[in-house]
Amino acid sequence: PTPSSAPSDSSDTLWSFTGVELIPTADELTLLFDPQTGRRLLVRQEVGISLTYCEAFRTLRGHAEHLVATLPQLGGQVEPVVPVLQQIRDAGLFRSADELLGQFARAEDEVTPAPVEIFIITCDRPEAVERLLASMASSSGTGIPECFTVIDDSRDVDKAARNRALVEAHNSAGNFEVRYFGLDERETFIAGLIASVPEHEASIRFLLDRSQWGNLPTYGLARTLALLLGVGKRVVIFDDDVLCEAVRNPLPTDKVQFGSITGRQAVFYPSADAMAEQKRVLRDSPIALMTRQLGSTLPQALSSLIHGGVTQDSLSGANGAFVRSLTPQSRIIQTQCSTWGDPGTGDGHWIVELDTESIDRLLDVEGGVSQTVEARATWLGYTAPTFTKHGVMSQVSGYDATQLLPPFLPAFRGEDNLFACMVTALHPESLVLNHEWAIPHHPIDQRATRGLKTPIPAEGGVGLLTRWIGEQINPFEKLSPERRLTRLAESLASLAAQSPRDFLHQGQLGLAQWHAAQLQAYQHQLNRAASLNSQNWIRYLERGAQEMRQVMPANPSLSAVLAYPVDDAAGVMEQVQEGIASFARALEAWPSIWHAAASE
Repeated sequence: PTPSSAPSDSSDTLWSFTGVELIPTADELTLLFDPQTGRRLLVRQEVGISLTYCEAFRTLRGHAEHLVATLPQLGGQVEPVVPVLQQIRDAGLFRSADELLGQFARAEDEVTPAPVEIFIITCDRPEAVERLLASMASSSGTGIPECFTVIDDSRDVDKAARNRALVEAHNSAGNFEVRYFGLDERETFIAGLIASVPEHEASIRFLLDRSQWGNLPTYGLARTLALLLGVGKRVVIFDDDVLCEAVRNPLPTDKVQFGSITGRQAVFYPSADAMAEQKRVLRDSPIALMTRQLGSTLPQALSSLIHGGVTQDSLSGANGAFVRSLTPQSRIIQTQCSTWGDPGTGDGHWIVELDTESIDRLLDVEGGVSQTVEARATWLGYTAPTFTKHGVMSQVSGYDATQLLPPFLPAFRGEDNLFACMVTALHPESLVLNHEWAIPHHPIDQRATRGLKTPIPAEGGVGLLTRWIGEQINPFEKLSPERRLTRLAESLASLAAQSPRDFLHQGQLGLAQWHAAQLQAYQHQLNRAASLNSQNWIRYLERGAQEMRQVMPANPSLSAVLAYPVDDAAGVMEQVQEGIASFARALEAWPSIWHAAASE
């Protein structure tokens, strides 16, 4: 198409270029082919490339403005782009928001909700357990007839004994009953699983036996235990350093959204005391709020969240492939909430990926950027109930364990993102509901050093494994969750079987892509920073861009790829590849372990 007529589209209709194949042909032309409708159109090659930037739902003019802002070769001229997009639309190769909404908004048979089981996971923090149990005892609506379990992964024997005593004291006070699940109980559970599926003993111990991991932090092990103990139910997992309260969102909006994990916003406060003055607690228990839509179908969830039906505005900015993957049978497989207090991040550099409004709020706080970030007094979340394809683990998370869910990687940080990626791989038609209300997060340990003074370039570790798995996902392939899990296991086994040199090159490639994305984020913020009247912010962004440009030309070391100090490269490489192979075998065995847990 060529711009042969003046722009005439003033419609507010939202459109997405999604589900269309681009087939290169001769003479620098590209064939656009929609396999669902059979529609096709020949366009210039550069038009086809430009359309790949139009997957998010926008108006046609919104797409034109986005293309002009993204592609310098368009010369900053919006008006010539609009009629080209109109011709693509008229050829039936854009999908409207209303069209896709109609595909999954139809009412289906209602799913009867499964029982709920609540888990508190803890490690060497009896003070936090005591505070959370007291908070639960005073929370309205907590005493619903559900099961509560403390999963104790403490290394310190005395602290484990204190946790057990705290649970006993809580139960003696006549509050709701809480079960204590410590190392003794875990050994009994593991023995039962091995008796049921003895051929998978090695995988069971890899996933659940802490002695397999030495002194390494086993962040994911307790979460895997919670899923297995809750098979057939809806599971809610509390971190131990939260309060059982639901805090009102400080930026409320009315409409439900379909968004992405990058759509969270933030409000910053100069101190915990200043934040406490703004705290408004909802009457409802976070347990009730977390489970209200968990396990239901998308139409059920929408009907409980919206009065009068969902409109196309809810799809504004949403990814077209995500929305296209949904059906009336899509289940809410995970629920999450926003955070009030400590954002839970490992450093302060997450702020560079925030939207412009959040950055403006950050710069308005007295005291400066660095001091505000180090105060770790933040609301971080969504301004409205938001459906996403992936999860970003909150300090309280709900899981529909009536469906086959993957295990967590037992050790190391990043296990939450890896799990979220595997959930998407197993259930690509499912979705995550992110609530706008927040849970108070007040860590027992001091975290002021998790600010902006740490090095900016990312190190690899589990994040690179997550990227590898993400590249294997085909959301539109019709396979059972068990078969999809086998595919993941095979992919990881092939990664583990690579030569050490090829394995390292894979990690270096993934880390280079990660660094490139970081540099792009810092440069994006720098492009706007001059108008914000904050030299501290500009200096921080310039430092970030400089650090990224310094690190990118050199090949990352094995220590950087693994995010772990390496002395014996050959020995560590062998251990890592054997660990990935063991995880692959555990994924292959997981359906059998899952079904065995259901009968325990």
